[in-house]
Amino acid sequence: MKNNKTNSKMQTIAFPSIGLPFLAAALLLPLLGLAVAAGEDGWTTLGADDNFGAWHQAGDWYTAGDAMVDPHNSKRLAGKLGTGVMINGKTGRTRSLVTKRNDFRDVELHLEFMVARGSNSGVIFHGNYEIQILDSHGIKKPTAGHCGGIYPRAESKPTYHHIDKGSPPRVNAAKRPGQWQTMDIIFQSPRFDKDGKKTAHAKFVRVVHNGVVIQENQEVPYATGTNWDRKQYPQGPIIIQGDYGPVALRNVRVRPYKAGAEELPVPPKGFTALFNGKDFTGWRMSPKAKNFWSIEDGVLKSHGLLKEWGADLATEKEYRDFVLLVDFRMPTKSDSGIHFRRLIPEMGNFGQAEQFNLRSKGGMGQLESFHFVPKNTRKNMGLKEKDLPHVKYIDPKVGVWHTVKLTLIGKTVTAELDGEVILDKFEYPEGLLSLEPAIIRFQKHVFVNGDNLGEMNPCPIEFRNVFIKEIEAGL
Repeated sequence: MKNNKTNSKMQTIAFPSIGLPFLAAALLLPLLGLAVAAGEDGWTTLGADDNFGAWHQAGDWYTAGDAMVDPHNSKRLAGKLGTGVMINGKTGRTRSLVTKRNDFRDVELHLEFMVARGSNSGVIFHGNYEIQILDSHGIKKPTAGHCGGIYPRAESKPTYHHIDKGSPPRVNAAKRPGQWQTMDIIFQSPRFDKDGKKTAHAKFVRVVHNGVVIQENQEVPYATGTNWDRKQYPQGPIIIQGDYGPVALRNVRVRPYKAGAEELPVPPKGFTALFNGKDFTGWRMSPKAKNFWSIEDGVLKSHGLLKEWGADLATEKEYRDFVLLVDFRMPTKSDSGIHFRRLIPEMGNFGQAEQFNLRSKGGMGQLESFHFVPKNTRKNMGLKEKDLPHVKYIDPKVGVWHTVKLTLIGKTVTAELDGEVILDKFEYPEGLLSLEPAIIRFQKHVFVNGDNLGEMNPCPIEFRNVFIKEIEAGL
């Protein structure tokens, strides 16, 4: 959908049978026009090699073997001979693709797309809920109108304008025009009772753009765009917008999605999983930890109001040099940390381990040793300003997933938050960090009272996708 004032009109797309009574629709809607049967893995291809048999209308869309930016006009795409790719006409402005099947509910959708310079498209579920496709390469602060955003509600009068912020992508993962990009979307349809009353909003469970998670569990109470007050249904078609700029598609496929049926975490090449997504295998569980940690839908969750330390999760194995990748989320303002190695001397209430701070405000990435080692000890060690870690403080957004990459080699530590370096190859001074292997701990913080995090804050924290790559000492 266009994200500026020139888009005062949205194409009205009609599709059959969507207004049937809810129970009847669930039972009677046929699987219309799918030329390719679902495979063993449940995926159904929505392609064009069968003369667009899966689509309700094709307009000027045509098939090609590949796509490229037109060498004579960077705002257009050109096709190469062959099949497997769908392109929306020579000018990039034609009717949108609408699936003949109009009973999609909870689905996973995979597609690969290419846009020309300045081009605009979108993937729309049920005709109501849009994930934006746009030439957004290089945008530092993307809005919901950029690629991967859940498009805002809008009104066309007196001039086109947004009436909410939609849901911007967590990060901008867009590639340059003319490059193939991937989009993986898990969509959960709205829920209705037997009388047709909505009981739960539609939700984008996850949107992954070029391998990067950009949306997570985002509810969509209304339709997006100018038709935001459009009636909602428990099922509908999938639409790919074709009327706002050149777009090419390939490998478009869909399969049913069942909540909670996600695959177990798959480590990146060279990494192993510290958390299997099912149970606490590989973790030491103190009696307190058993009371303050749980696993829900593949996520490690801390809960409850802890009054005294001792409920941390600890790995059974000890590690010296490693790269640790972990996703974390703070449901509210919170404080936690990742502990590693042993400190010389010990660090007061925090015990023997160094702590990489996870904090929603005013301390993300801080190495706690330089704040809790007694002042006289620091003085005796001769620590000066140049010896202290200089962290680029970024407050992680509450309620969304973030990724930490922690690299520890010898006495040198580097940390990244969502791909941005916040601690760059900091080297510990002599006599502070042990080189002996040690367990890694996820901290369950005691409750806090204070202006920064709030009264009686239980400091909840959640983790998933916990991967580690061990590095041989000396490398």
